[in-house]
Amino acid sequence: MYVASDSHSDLPIFPLLERASRHDMLSFLHSFFTMKAYLPEFRIEKLLLASAHDAYAVYEYCCREKITPFIDLNPGHTGHFTYKNDFTIDDDGVPVCKLGLRMHKDGYEAAKHRAKYRCPKANRKRGCFCEHPCSPAKYGRTVHIFTEDNPRLFNIPPRDSKAWEKEYNRRTSVERSNKREKEDYKLEDGRHRSTKMWYCRLYGIMMLQHLDAWEMPSVEAFQKSLLGFTA
Repeated sequence: MYVASDSHSDLPIFPLLERASRHDMLSFLHSFFTMKAYLPEFRIEKLLLASAHDAYAVYEYCCREKITPFIDLNPGHTGHFTYKNDFTIDDDGVPVCKLGLRMHKDGYEAAKHRAKYRCPKANRKRGCFCEHPCSPAKYGRTVHIFTEDNPRLFNIPPRDSKAWEKEYNRRTSVERSNKREKEDYKLEDGRHRSTKMWYCRLYGIMMLQHLDAWEMPSVEAFQKSLLGFTA
């Protein structure tokens, strides 16, 4: 189920019934490109996915299609690696200095697709006060992380930022939408054997979800606007 996470009513957009035995990643690929085929005019700017979809191919596709991915990292895929020969990268994409300290985030430039990190032992008032400085600059060492270097680890906004967390928290909208369908509208109470009947039931429920989101006028306002009648 794909849901508009920026809507106030957690409105569903596109459903596709999948086999429970199929991996979430395969189900995502099948359902996503099916949705694209049915809704070619639909423009996606952000994609919020769980860690099961943490794959390089998804990030590369998002970069190509100008989509900002918000995907939780899969713990089994993380690891440190060397960046620019002298810095390592932590599990969530934060550079680690030579002393083994995580560098401090210092903003990001979306237009240039890069995030800026500065020395963890430096500030604007005192400058760098590290006992073993790795840069002659008074401000201390700065590192620019470019998303093209590793689109999986280097997100814009960075994963350790409040902007990323605020956006990713909206992913719970799909859980609320599913709860509305399954519990409030009794989706699973159906005893259908046909996939077509399940789709009829599901689409009928989705229509009701959209109707619920409308701001329906009062009876008096409805009569006055349509019938010219005042009680």
